[in-house]
Amino acid sequence: MKYSKLIECLKRFSHDSLRQYLGEELVEQLLSEWENNGPLTKKRLAEMIIQLNGVELLKKPNFRKDVLIHMEARDIEAIFDKLPAAKKTGCSELAEKASAIASISWGPSDANRKLMELLGVDSSIFTPVSEDDTAVVSHQAGKRFYELLDYQFVIKQRALNELNQPYPLKRMLIHMPTGTGKTKTSMHTLVHYYNFTLKKQGVVIWLAHTTELLQQAYETFSAVWEHLGDGQINAYKLWGQRNLAIPKDGFNGVMFCGIQKLQAVRNSNPALFEQIVKNARLIVFDEAHKAAANETRALVEAFMYAPPGYEDRSLLGLTATPGRTTLTSDENKLLSNLFENRLIGIDVDVVNQVNMSQGAFLNHQAESNAIHYFQNARILAKIRKEQLTYTEQFTDAQLHSIRTKMLENGYVDFTKTALETIGKNRSRNKAILDKLRELSTEQVPTIVFACSVAHAKLLSFMLSLEDIPNTLVLGEMNSVDRTEAIASFKDRQNPVNILINYEVLTTGFDSTNIRCVFITRPTQSIVLYSQMLGRGLRGPMMGGNAECLLVDIKDNLGRYDADMAFSHFDAYWS
Repeated sequence: MKYSKLIECLKRFSHDSLRQYLGEELVEQLLSEWENNGPLTKKRLAEMIIQLNGVELLKKPNFRKDVLIHMEARDIEAIFDKLPAAKKTGCSELAEKASAIASISWGPSDANRKLMELLGVDSSIFTPVSEDDTAVVSHQAGKRFYELLDYQFVIKQRALNELNQPYPLKRMLIHMPTGTGKTKTSMHTLVHYYNFTLKKQGVVIWLAHTTELLQQAYETFSAVWEHLGDGQINAYKLWGQRNLAIPKDGFNGVMFCGIQKLQAVRNSNPALFEQIVKNARLIVFDEAHKAAANETRALVEAFMYAPPGYEDRSLLGLTATPGRTTLTSDENKLLSNLFENRLIGIDVDVVNQVNMSQGAFLNHQAESNAIHYFQNARILAKIRKEQLTYTEQFTDAQLHSIRTKMLENGYVDFTKTALETIGKNRSRNKAILDKLRELSTEQVPTIVFACSVAHAKLLSFMLSLEDIPNTLVLGEMNSVDRTEAIASFKDRQNPVNILINYEVLTTGFDSTNIRCVFITRPTQSIVLYSQMLGRGLRGPMMGGNAECLLVDIKDNLGRYDADMAFSHFDAYWS
């Protein structure tokens, strides 16, 4: 196992110390679920701590001190020798030396590097990842053409027709089902618009909420520009820790912006924000259903306000599901109004008349349902649905505490407290684990959407206790461990067939090997359900599989049953 030397050191900790680092509540739940299958040994606890945290815990002085006092005396002395003279003053006992080492700042010091060496950890963790803020993307002749399918071309042309209308401040919303190539279609549209309408002047702003979506968008843009672009273009990256300086001649090209990052720039660097807004000619908002949230809508409107001296600009929203929730239509109306009720979607009557197969006439039978059409054309995977049941459902008292509210992301759904309650149901978890064992035995690559962080940890650790290979991805994990966890799942030479996450991989994550989507969390959000389901929707023509198993759970959530989002997706499996 990775970090094996660190695990060996942790095994010298007391049982109580390991429980505390893993979390007492989680340990008690594990013990309750584990029942008669043997003790929760120190080795198991140590492995779980590392599985969950990687080396992140080493950033905490108290943990480093605990590690040090359980190391060999000669190792402590070797690290102590690397300290500056001032830090050595007055330290004679091993405990004092361990405290002195642990008290130094976390970073690339000689002492910390020696500690990492002795623990078998690559000291490159101290080297910050190099992130280019601006890249130059060039047209590359002779590469395979990044071609649109016919229905994508129709969407592109309709969008360009709207963008090229002779009135200022144009707004429109593109709706394409998850898995049908929304990002690629949009990139073709903006490259064409930038080359031929904008004449390579000004900047196109691509807005998204997550790093995964922004990275995916940048990579797709690069591929499209290499085939369709005119010479070179600047591609600015404004997300995460990246920052931009104001160019002498203003911004020209395409800028990929994180919503939170751009809001921070607006507050902390108004001159930079003003320059970005002034140079903006087209704003593309990915996952546009989130634009109805107040703060985000205000940011969008800041771009669409064009005082004298500013060029006209257009707003193009992208979404897989125009609606945001099953409970209210007011928000849908707000979203529609934001884009002036201009919806560009897939017209079934049109796609039934075009050849989508690059040589083979696949559309020999017209479909009134767009989803069925795309499934028959092998663009979307066919969904085989299985709904789990369990015996000990929620009591009246528990149901009373399971509530919904308007969340920060702008839609109505179950509260985190409610989802945590749902995730603690033992009978429900037994049904989930039974199914995961079956999927693992059958070697079915499965992505699991847990009810909460604690629920994700519980499922992952329960599988690990049974030596069932799995990997865990949480927002609290560092980016390196997260990337490695995802890579281990994508690598088909690796025995890991189960990837468990909570609120991380709903967007911006693509793995062509997914053959099962396991949704353990109930939701009232059509958007969220669509995003989770979408991880398994890509059909053979989009690099995915012909069929995907969808597993969800039948809960007795009373009055919520009629409003559950899955009921709106019958077309995918009927």
